[in-house]
Amino acid sequence: MWSVFLFARRLVCFGVRFLWGKWRFWSVVLMWTALGSAYAVEGRTPFASLMAGGLSPVGLGGFFSTPARYADPSYGVSYYWTDDVDESSWNLSLEYGSEAYRVGAFIGYLSVDSLYRNLYSEVSLAKTWMNIVLGTSYGLDMEWTPGENAFGGGFWTRHRLKFALDFKWREIHLAGLLSGFTDEGVTPVVGLHWVTEESVLAFAECDFDYLYVGASFRSKFVELCSSYRFPSFAVALQISFSGAHYGAAYARGFKHNSIGWNGVHVTRWLKDGRRKIN
Repeated sequence: MWSVFLFARRLVCFGVRFLWGKWRFWSVVLMWTALGSAYAVEGRTPFASLMAGGLSPVGLGGFFSTPARYADPSYGVSYYWTDDVDESSWNLSLEYGSEAYRVGAFIGYLSVDSLYRNLYSEVSLAKTWMNIVLGTSYGLDMEWTPGENAFGGGFWTRHRLKFALDFKWREIHLAGLLSGFTDEGVTPVVGLHWVTEESVLAFAECDFDYLYVGASFRSKFVELCSSYRFPSFAVALQISFSGAHYGAAYARGFKHNSIGWNGVHVTRWLKDGRRKIN
């Protein structure tokens, strides 16, 4: 009789542990799936440039982003860090607008060990039509070296301008961007983005030093993105989870014999439906 009681107790304990494990598993799954499909997020900090897609016609802004985008009111926070060097970056992006315009802002704080600090702020404005978007941005870059006083051994400021265009023809977006600091030359970027209502998106961008190509595969709740750079081959990968109002993503970039980087994004959309640009 006692052995039967022990067997029954073990069976009940096993059932409770099994159900608890299943509950935790499905809780995690539901938490992530409650988050649905997101557009690819480009690298928002200078050392994450391998995650191209800066000429995407929609999405929160970053350091390399075009200001010529359709509005999708939202805000987001991102954090980047490197593998072996104490280099990290916190970033805040937000945007608002309508069918006729888009206003965006971006703030990024970059630190390298105890040697260097950078605070970059940018505001952008775009005028949107059905097939054409014109955009411009102004950025203020502040750099300093830590020390005994507030700015240590030095403090510098620079100004940055961007001018951009996006032209939509059916499911194809042709885009161009001119950007640069006022004390440096102009950097041109041209690109093509194929954006559909289907599960596959693709892009190609060129800054006349490197060619970036990539694709995005999305389902109802998950999106997988990849980006490749030629020459000096490098790759960046990203997985995103999103829903009606919230989204989260993890990105990883690396190249041969070089330091890799990681990035995490959290996004909040202000409207019930995501922006559809086709």
